[in-house]
Amino acid sequence: MNSYTGRFRCRPQNSIVWTCLALLLLMIWSSTGYSATPLTLQDVKARAVGFNRSYLSALEEVTKAQSDITKARAGAFPNINVSGSYSRNMLIPSFFVTADNEKIEFKTGFKNNFGASVSLVQSLYQGGKVFSALAIAKLYRKYATAVAGQVESEVVYSAELLFYGSILKKSNLEVLNKAYEAASQNLEVVRKFFGQGMISEYELLRAQVEVNNLKPAILAAESSVRLSEKDLKSFIGIGLSEEITLVEDIDDTSLAGLKPLAEFTGDALAGRPEMQQADNLVQISGKAVRVAKGGYLPSVVAVSSYGWQSSSDVFTLRENTSKSFTAGINVSIPIFNGGYTRGDITMRKAENNQARLALKQTEDQIELEVERAYDQMIQVKKALDIQGATIAQAEEGLKIANLRFETGVGTQLEVLSAQAALTKARNQLAVATFMFRKARAELRKATTVDIF
Repeated sequence: MNSYTGRFRCRPQNSIVWTCLALLLLMIWSSTGYSATPLTLQDVKARAVGFNRSYLSALEEVTKAQSDITKARAGAFPNINVSGSYSRNMLIPSFFVTADNEKIEFKTGFKNNFGASVSLVQSLYQGGKVFSALAIAKLYRKYATAVAGQVESEVVYSAELLFYGSILKKSNLEVLNKAYEAASQNLEVVRKFFGQGMISEYELLRAQVEVNNLKPAILAAESSVRLSEKDLKSFIGIGLSEEITLVEDIDDTSLAGLKPLAEFTGDALAGRPEMQQADNLVQISGKAVRVAKGGYLPSVVAVSSYGWQSSSDVFTLRENTSKSFTAGINVSIPIFNGGYTRGDITMRKAENNQARLALKQTEDQIELEVERAYDQMIQVKKALDIQGATIAQAEEGLKIANLRFETGVGTQLEVLSAQAALTKARNQLAVATFMFRKARAELRKATTVDIF
């Protein structure tokens, strides 16, 4: 009795100890602040743009283009140079003359020589080369900005596909889990009927096999989810070990507000970075023709210089000083350069023609991309609507099959077929949803405007 009482008294104490330890562990785990990082589609896009090295490199190209403008503008401003010099004559040369049979030595310099000068060169006319070069530099900055815009569009599109692709993997896993749950419930019903002698052992084995067959698929789907999330995290610059939670937006799948194809095409031709790049290249090559023609024209430069010199045998700047000041205009007229200018003009005109052809080709390609994306958007919307209706039918079919089987009217084959049909319908709905989102992203990328 005493032994039993002792054991009875120890149990509450042990329970209290274990409860305290569990609470302590829970507090420690909570204090670590462990939580998954929620990521919406907009978060993923912003992180991708801020992290992508190709886009960051394109932004640096814009900075370089801005520096080219500064350098081109410098040709219109005067070039002012200040220089100074000092030299020490270690041995001063001299010459001798004879007068009255006496040799006289004359030194030809001083031990210390000082000098300073200020020069100014101002270009007055270069055949239009200076301002054409400035215009080219400004156009190149626009071109570099358009390139950065194109890279940004590609990065955003890729991030969107990775985001929705990961959601598709999770949807596939959820479909398999639901199928496993339904198969498990069916197995319980079969076991009950088998225990009552209502069905054969073959029916029981078949239900067990159906459950077991789903386990490897679920494991593979879980792995696929993890890999897809790692791909996404790697693309947007998040540590692979960091936990994330994808926040799925509520999609508006209605196409009631979809604009006509012609409007989308106009938006694309006006806003696509590729069109801006092609147009800039046409203008740049046109300016290059003008620069080349400047080789036939004279150049006029104004020059001015102020100088000061001092020489002495002692280290001073106050003896034997002299000053000079000059100003003038230099005119250079090209007469013959072996046909270089003519060849340069011909080459620049050919480049301009190539740029115009490329502009037209880019325009045709963009129109085709918009039409293809527009048509795909409509087609996947039809498929999505069909799958939405199919889901409801498959769910109702499974309910009927389960009811028939439980009441002894139907067979397990009907239940398994209904479960397989519902699983297939759910998978196809997930794929159709992904394809709709993908088509919407492609149309947004092709037109540079939001679809809804």
